[in-house]
Amino acid sequence: MKKLIIFIVIILVCSMVGAGVYAYQMVRDPLLEQYERAEQYIKAEDLLQSVTDISYYHGTNSYYVVTGLSQDQEEKVVWVREDFNSHHLEFQKDGISEEDAISIVYQEDQVKEIHSVKLGFERGLPIYEVTYLNEDNRKGYYYVTFEDGTFMKRYVLRTD
Repeated sequence: MKKLIIFIVIILVCSMVGAGVYAYQMVRDPLLEQYERAEQYIKAEDLLQSVTDISYYHGTNSYYVVTGLSQDQEEKVVWVREDFNSHHLEFQKDGISEEDAISIVYQEDQVKEIHSVKLGFERGLPIYEVTYLNEDNRKGYYYVTFEDGTFMKRYVLRTD
């Protein structure tokens, strides 16, 4: 009887893990398809010679943020609007770095831990969104412009 119970528990655990993996793939597949579509848009518009990274930013509007190399082997960033009707292009060297964005946040708040830094697009401007945990254990979102690190907005949320 004990072996039967153990067998049933193992089957249930395996089934739940399998269902979880399947659900994750079902949720993730549409995003991966859109990443491929963004890469096709970049190539069709001849914006980059090669793509090194694609991420998704959901703010006021949603954008696919694509980084890669130009024909001159210079690093560029392209913000492609989710509807693929428009884009914005910048040379990486013309903006601040992720490290610069992080140091700005450290100067402005009592940061305990940085969670993420990602490029986005708000109010017609390329931006960095820095997500962090402050000393009061509140989750913060700090937005600075890509061009020069000018403050745009900040949110601090309770985590309890």
